[in-house]
Amino acid sequence: MIIAKRLKGKAISAWLGPTGDAVRRAVTEAKEQLHARTNGRLGHARRLDLYFEIGDPWSYLTAQAVARLVERYPVDLGFTVITPPAADVDPAPALRTQYAVRDARYLSEYWNVEFPGVREADPGMVRDIGTSLIKPRPAREQLACALELTGAMWAGDRKALTKLLGRWGTEAHGSVAPILNAAYTDLRKAGHYQGAAIHYSDSWYVGVERLAYLEKRLAEEHGHASDQLPVVAPRPDTERGPLKLSDKPLTCEMWFSFRSPYSYLALEQIEAVLAPHGVPLVLRPVGPLASRGAPLPMTKQLYLVRDAKREADRLGVPFGEICDPLGPGIDHCLALAHWASQRGAGLALARSVMRGIWAEARDVTEYVDLRFLVERAGLPWDEAQRALGDKAGATAAHENAADLNGAGLWGVPAFRVGDLVVWGQDRLPLLADRLRRHALATAAATA
Repeated sequence: MIIAKRLKGKAISAWLGPTGDAVRRAVTEAKEQLHARTNGRLGHARRLDLYFEIGDPWSYLTAQAVARLVERYPVDLGFTVITPPAADVDPAPALRTQYAVRDARYLSEYWNVEFPGVREADPGMVRDIGTSLIKPRPAREQLACALELTGAMWAGDRKALTKLLGRWGTEAHGSVAPILNAAYTDLRKAGHYQGAAIHYSDSWYVGVERLAYLEKRLAEEHGHASDQLPVVAPRPDTERGPLKLSDKPLTCEMWFSFRSPYSYLALEQIEAVLAPHGVPLVLRPVGPLASRGAPLPMTKQLYLVRDAKREADRLGVPFGEICDPLGPGIDHCLALAHWASQRGAGLALARSVMRGIWAEARDVTEYVDLRFLVERAGLPWDEAQRALGDKAGATAAHENAADLNGAGLWGVPAFRVGDLVVWGQDRLPLLADRLRRHALATAAATA
């Protein structure tokens, strides 16, 4: 059984690696050429497709960055307005809409984009904007229209929105839902499932934080000078001055799941983020969303694992030989995590186990692999083996999940430091920046 899972892990790694990428890119290029010949567009630029959700703060931020990209680089633009994500890919819609506004404010402080919103989108404004964005327009004009209309919505300026709707024009309200639903169906068929998603050639880029990678690719493809300032970048440090996270000593709580590839990547980075500021780490493992009743359709699985591979390669973290721990393996992991934390070795154990799951196809249902992972973390196997039957880890994981929901989040990895609560390993640069700003504020207060 172990050998079979190792071989399966190597097959997954090959699919995720350069050979699989080359095959996918070749297929994509063939499709692009066929489409170009069919439509008489041979020799035209590749197309960047943006999928935009009206009430989604991340879509608004991403659209600002896309507007700059298509202004600088010779690419065609596709612009599609879609509905919110379907239930099978959105396990906590109420939490997501609330958190998105807070997160967009954090992102607009860090990236060179603007976000005036302070609360969730007004449903009436969203419906009205939909009547305008279903009108047929050239894609770049549609992007400009979307930015103006949703900018007024996020600013809460109903008077300005009414004027803009009059200028841009509207269609019947009854036409909005069928058009947006059909567009969302097309997005799922294309390989994704939510707004703020950009498809370019063979790859997906989701959110403003991923567009820096797309810009790097565009610059390379079009021969732009390497010293040219990017249009998608963090704000200068001078615009991100002192800002305290708390008046109390800081601690970083990190919620993670052994079944989350992004949790693995975050565990590989978190020490480097916290160590310069002497902030202690408190690990809070939770069960995977699948064990908490949330589905994970294939479209989402494929995107997540490919995106995680791209992030792992960028970070220089081994990734790809995977053995899914769902089931008894998760029970083992939670029990061992609880036992190791009592010995002050929670991070060492978690990193060893996660590398085993996501980079070495180690089967955490098998004692031979568990022993290797435990001993690699510098821990005694005989004690670990006795801890495997302890239910305290599962109990703690359930309590951790409840506290995660109480913090306004549902997914992992998630971090809380002072008043900052963020979700995703790609928020670690933002966390590092807020720790830097906190240090500046603390130093200024004691000067």
